[in-house]
Amino acid sequence: MSGDGLLWSVLLPSLLVLNVSAILLYQKGKMPLWGSGLLIVILGPIIALITGSVFLKIDSTGGYGFGAAYAAAFIGFVIVGNGILYLIIGLVLGIKNFIKRRQINQSR
Repeated sequence: MSGDGLLWSVLLPSLLVLNVSAILLYQKGKMPLWGSGLLIVILGPIIALITGSVFLKIDSTGGYGFGAAYAAAFIGFVIVGNGILYLIIGLVLGIKNFIKRRQINQSR
């Protein structure tokens, strides 16, 4: 398998699992969206570090591992960016709900 195929075969399932679990936890009321975003931001570098290590072990060309490092950095940045997006959306929704509840309580 080529390096690009290996990169996408790790990145897409990781994003799918993280996004689906964040949305399901939010819909069930078990975790706010900003909390899921914060968790994803924390897990992003961990996933990238593990992936880079595995890519380096798989490398059979005997190089210095720059490709594995670039792939791990890309995976880390994408996952952390995804988590930051969830964090921002969760904070906006939380502020919107707070303002909405405050307006309802003031009108009574």
